[in-house]
Amino acid sequence: MEHTSALIEAYKRLAFEKGTLPVSRMEIASAASLDIVDFETTFSSLEALQEAVWVQYLRTTLETLETSEEYAQYSVREKMLAYYYTFFENLGKEDEFVKMFAPKLGIWNYNPTFLGGFKHSFLIFVNELLKEGIESGEIAERMMIGDEYAGWHWPQMLFLLNKWITDESANHTVSDQAVEKAVNLGFDIMGRNVVDSAFDFAKFMVTGH
Repeated sequence: MEHTSALIEAYKRLAFEKGTLPVSRMEIASAASLDIVDFETTFSSLEALQEAVWVQYLRTTLETLETSEEYAQYSVREKMLAYYYTFFENLGKEDEFVKMFAPKLGIWNYNPTFLGGFKHSFLIFVNELLKEGIESGEIAERMMIGDEYAGWHWPQMLFLLNKWITDESANHTVSDQAVEKAVNLGFDIMGRNVVDSAFDFAKFMVTGH
């Protein structure tokens, strides 16, 4: 809607000024030079506005990757790493604001309300990457668990977001290491290994091909 960007920017501006996330829809609308009716016709609730903020972070990240010629040449593993590094780089531009969401996360909260729209779009992105990886042979298409790969990536996303938000190290070096280790472990697990070779051999012995 036409007022979406204005309300998001007003919300962020108020948060910076107050040092906490705004809770008054009237105040947010006023800061955007709009009235409460404009807010209510744009967002059904304050939580809907928060969802829009995080969907915007994701879209900005994906747009950056999609316009990169280098990204197009990456392996799927490298694309996932590039996603996380670019995403957290974007969050770093509004570090103070983003960290205000820390209380809404929590390590055991797998479905934070403010990440509802983000989760939906993120899993679409991950599924596309995984399909690409299966087609290229970088990811093994194992029976029974193949459909669970994308679902496994959501807890990883939440883990890394929690790690980044609470990371006090210089330039988020601890978070960068966590990204590298988590993504590499995931792709090592999803890649072909001795189990896949054994399955292929058994299939050959039974079918002849």
